Amino acid sequence: MKMYQGIAASPGYALGPVYPVARRQIVAPRRAIAADEVSAEIERFRTAVKGARDQIQDLVERLSAELGGTEADILASQLLVLEDELVWDATQAVIRLELINAEAAFSRAMGDIVSRFLEIEEQTFRERINDLQDVEQRVLRAFDGNRPGSLQPPTEPSVIAARNLTPSDTAALGRENILGYIMDEGGSTSHVAILARSLGVPAVVGLRNRAFRLAAGRVVAVDGIAGRLVVDPDEATCESMRMLTRHEVVVNEKLVGLRDLPAETPDGHRVRMMANIELPLEVDEALARGAEGIGLLRTEYLFFQHGTIPTEDEQVTVYGEIVRRMGGRPVVFRTLDVGGDKVSDYLGAKREYNPFLGWRGIRFSLANRGLFKTQIKAIWRAAAGGPVKIMFPMITGVEELRSAKEICREAVAELDAQGLEHGGELEIGIMVETPAAVMAADLLATECDFFSIGSNDLIQYTLAMDRGNERVSYLYQPLHPAILQSLARVVEAGHAHGIWVGICGEMGSETRLAEVLLGLGLDEISTHGVALPKIKQVIRWTGLAEARSLVGDLMKLSTAEEANAFLALYIAERKRLRAEKESNS
Repeated sequence: MKMYQGIAASPGYALGPVYPVARRQIVAPRRAIAADEVSAEIERFRTAVKGARDQIQDLVERLSAELGGTEADILASQLLVLEDELVWDATQAVIRLELINAEAAFSRAMGDIVSRFLEIEEQTFRERINDLQDVEQRVLRAFDGNRPGSLQPPTEPSVIAARNLTPSDTAALGRENILGYIMDEGGSTSHVAILARSLGVPAVVGLRNRAFRLAAGRVVAVDGIAGRLVVDPDEATCESMRMLTRHEVVVNEKLVGLRDLPAETPDGHRVRMMANIELPLEVDEALARGAEGIGLLRTEYLFFQHGTIPTEDEQVTVYGEIVRRMGGRPVVFRTLDVGGDKVSDYLGAKREYNPFLGWRGIRFSLANRGLFKTQIKAIWRAAAGGPVKIMFPMITGVEELRSAKEICREAVAELDAQGLEHGGELEIGIMVETPAAVMAADLLATECDFFSIGSNDLIQYTLAMDRGNERVSYLYQPLHPAILQSLARVVEAGHAHGIWVGICGEMGSETRLAEVLLGLGLDEISTHGVALPKIKQVIRWTGLAEARSLVGDLMKLSTAEEANAFLALYIAERKRLRAEKESNS
């Protein structure tokens, strides 16, 4: 028996034989053409794109029938890539200027787009590369009328093993006889992960060449909650997995009933439960999980999916659609958070030696006033369709906040002068993700309407560690005394000045930390959609006084190790008492 740690991409447990899946990758042939062949090559390109578009549309219709519109949107977004003028213009330009065949020209155009995404350090954006490559392979197969061979789903219940799976591969395999997914590549926010969650199938990704090499029929156990893969599990592990699977079914059935219930403690304290999203297609999933609104809408993806800066009207279209689909629930927009770690030439950012301490976040936006104001105007116009709030990333002091608010006032004045409808007075907040913002929380609270704690960066900056560096990843400790004290300070400062305080970082999605966040006094918790019901459940069975007592005990400890151990014992005792109560009822 061997155990491997990967990335938890979709919750649940699976036990069964491996079913390897692979698709041959096509490398576009390159050949020179004569000048009089250019028109014919462009026509071949048009025909191939049409063929690929028809194939994707077929899958969209099938997926929509099986899973619903939200999941079908994942593949429908690939149709937008095929319609993108940048792809068309670049491909045709290469054919004309370099006098090469259409396949090679198209691969060049797609390669340029992929290169832009590779420049972005954030995993969320890197995972979109898989979708682009999926589109490229589909078009290459469609050249000369060749249709891609369909993947054959397993004939018996199995765990799918692959290097990676594209969204269309996942859709083509369907759900029959699929117990789970294990993949060498990918991350928790990839479209394949979203589809796996929609299918209700556990998935572990990022296994680094340990999944695809497994022989067909080899038995594995998949833990989609802890992100673990066990190869050749012993009988004790198999029985444990079966028990966990049965328990998970019961838990999920209970959580479904929480969707329309508030996150309210037994003693009447209410916490708003929100969702973090990046794409419009995630809205329906958030609502299905019971989200009261969007606590963090990342706006960067819109800027990186094309090779040019989106216009104000283009942004209004996307933002407005999200606001409309939220049906009157609030949406918190985070303004563009780019910089040296998410570089793109057309935005003017350059790769830096130390990007996390460089030209990023609000610093970048204030230095690009025109781009910043355009986005603010688009957000204000989208707010005409529903409740919207806006927040600025990487704030370190009052000067930055005041400058950003001044640009907001200018933007609104320009909208009024143009006679364009907008949202009027919007709540303006900041991301608290730097030690400077924590220390200046009292000052900042007098200048804004809310705080939203970005725990990922706050932990990174406070503990002086790069969360992407494996050598120091052990230092990423949410229960470090400095982190707990920082969170308490921010909440206290916000409440002292009459503003609400929320959290939208990864801490909000950790079930084990739910009582801690409750005890700290946070008014709003924004999570990944999948985590939302579980966090809500913990809040509903925990009294506020008890949670405050827990935080008080944790604050007395000297190390993160001690705090983690204390919390583990606390949670174990809580589970024991609940089980005892249920058995007696």
